[in-house]
Amino acid sequence: MKRHVAAIVAVLTAILVIDSHVDWVRQDGMPLLAVNGQRVDVLGWTAEQWLALRRDCTSLSQWPTDSPAENNRDSPNAQAMLTAIQQHSLPDSQSARWLQLQQLGDWSVAEVAFDTLKPTLVVLHLQDGRWQVQDQAVWSGSTAPWHSGDFVRRYLRQQAPDLPQALLDCISVDPARYGTGPGGLGPVPPAEGRP
Repeated sequence: MKRHVAAIVAVLTAILVIDSHVDWVRQDGMPLLAVNGQRVDVLGWTAEQWLALRRDCTSLSQWPTDSPAENNRDSPNAQAMLTAIQQHSLPDSQSARWLQLQQLGDWSVAEVAFDTLKPTLVVLHLQDGRWQVQDQAVWSGSTAPWHSGDFVRRYLRQQAPDLPQALLDCISVDPARYGTGPGGLGPVPPAEGRP
């Protein structure tokens, strides 16, 4: 067999093998790449990589930080936010404890863990001198098969359109808590994720 014929046969075989294992599918109106039946959010992953290159979080107050002197989650402001979360959905919410906290002006995004509820990202807004949980802008649970960071950001943008973009961009969404867990079956329980 001549080389050019062999090369053409090899390319066609590769295309057929790839075509039999890889497809684009639609779920909830959005495309996912299906590789041997396993769905992958390539667009969400790409959006997160692009966001990591362009975001600027210098204007935010964040906890935890790299500096122990700045890790002040016990400040009156942080305690007021935690109290608002603890009082929001009684009795289960009373056990809320910090995982992370970010604030920009009169907006804040907190991530909290509970004794009986899944870890949750909560948007708060300062209104009339009090921190208020934005009822519709709360995320808990798995984002599978979607990329967790991109999916949660899109959801919170839809639910809290006035949330500052810089704050939304800087939210840390841990795939161990919100993404696909072992075997693709959902999130890793809080005890198995990082504290």
